[in-house]
Amino acid sequence: MVDIKKVYDYKPEAVRDTLLGALKKRKGEATTADLVAYTGLPKYQVETELPALADEYLGRLKVTQSGEILYSFPRGFTSRYRGFGLSLRRGLKAVRKFFAAVATYLFKAWIMVMLVGYFVLFLVLIVLSVVASFAGSASNRSSRSRSKGGGMMLTGRLIELFIRIWFYNELFKSPYQRRAGIEARDRKRGNRRPLHKAIFSFVFGEPDPNGAHDAVEKRAFIALVRARKGIVLLEDYMAITGLSPEAAESAINRYLYEFEGSPEVSDAGTVYFKFPALLKRARDDGAGASDSPFKRLRPFSANEAKSNAWYAGINGFNLVLGAYFLLTSVSYGFIAPALVTGGTWLYYNVLRLLYQVMGTGSLGFITVGLGVVPLAFSILFWLVPALRYGRLGRENERIKEENLRRVLYAQAVRSPSLVRAPDPVSLPEAAKVKNPKAPIRVLEELAAYERGDPTTDGRAWRLTELERKTADAEVLRSSIKQEDYRLGDV
Repeated sequence: MVDIKKVYDYKPEAVRDTLLGALKKRKGEATTADLVAYTGLPKYQVETELPALADEYLGRLKVTQSGEILYSFPRGFTSRYRGFGLSLRRGLKAVRKFFAAVATYLFKAWIMVMLVGYFVLFLVLIVLSVVASFAGSASNRSSRSRSKGGGMMLTGRLIELFIRIWFYNELFKSPYQRRAGIEARDRKRGNRRPLHKAIFSFVFGEPDPNGAHDAVEKRAFIALVRARKGIVLLEDYMAITGLSPEAAESAINRYLYEFEGSPEVSDAGTVYFKFPALLKRARDDGAGASDSPFKRLRPFSANEAKSNAWYAGINGFNLVLGAYFLLTSVSYGFIAPALVTGGTWLYYNVLRLLYQVMGTGSLGFITVGLGVVPLAFSILFWLVPALRYGRLGRENERIKEENLRRVLYAQAVRSPSLVRAPDPVSLPEAAKVKNPKAPIRVLEELAAYERGDPTTDGRAWRLTELERKTADAEVLRSSIKQEDYRLGDV
């Protein structure tokens, strides 16, 4: 009597190690029957774990003239998931990620202190300098007392007038008007992002909008498999993922393992992938059908352009004042001391104010505290977004090309007899690449893979091989009855 438990209840790692040793001895190529005969493992275990090995070692599928699938590993047996070197790189990556998170947190706190703090400090110093200038002028004029009294009287009258206008304006408001005004102010505050988050968005940007794209891609693929009655071609997978043919041949092994799929060969020699387990569902709710496999472009910031302009303007203000105090300090100490007292009244008044508190250390504080530090920070505050802007541009171009491949591959699967390069104007925004030749290049790559023939005008291609494969896949799907996979009554 056969022990069924030994066939279906096994250790995957042990089976994979056995298969790996057999593949190495067979120079990286073998069929399922070869591995069953060589290792003595049950066919179920070999068929189940081979896709996992193909995913881990970037294996590819070949078809022999007799219609057998041959697993090939042209890149050797360097694991993508295991090994000392990989563990070391993962450890170093985790350490870098930890220190990067700590550094980012400290840098964010430093940004808030520096940007807002120096802006307020410079404004206070300017106001104090103006007040000190007026106070100095008043002390040198004996007739200032009378005009000062008149000025104070005028100021008092203006304040009184303002209070009266405000009081009568509020007094004659109805309760409804007061409540509406309060609610409007609350809504305005509620819609406004906190200052620190807005500043961080300008400097560091927003989280990756495609962080959960892997799950979205899987749901879209499963929905496609169900719509195709469990039978898909590699080109169907390419239209979901946007991968090139060569990359897709290795990447689909992961889906074969995760979703219990299997590579098959039709009588006509078409390689297709069968996922019968995905057809067994309690109800046809269309899950994943509405998920778009398109990746979203990464925005520079979630702030309005006006807000970013304000933050850049505040930083520019700090930059100008920092450069001013630094250059003036250097001039005062080493070049022309008379220049300071004669022309730079702001520096002179600030120096006088600080000298009363710090004494001789005021000059050094102005040089470093009001010059070097804010100047260096302001340059860094602009440098980080500038570098991020360039990196985002390159990343968004890669996303656009992936989306372009999705559009073109889907079009090719729908109508392989006549495929044209998409018009850049008609493409969605997330697929509009900057290079106008990119659609033609992607089409030519696909045509070379599918052994296509150009039309007489040279502007379109007939993908002969894909046309044959899609027709063959439709024949296979027509033989599948959907009711065979329904669960039935409970």
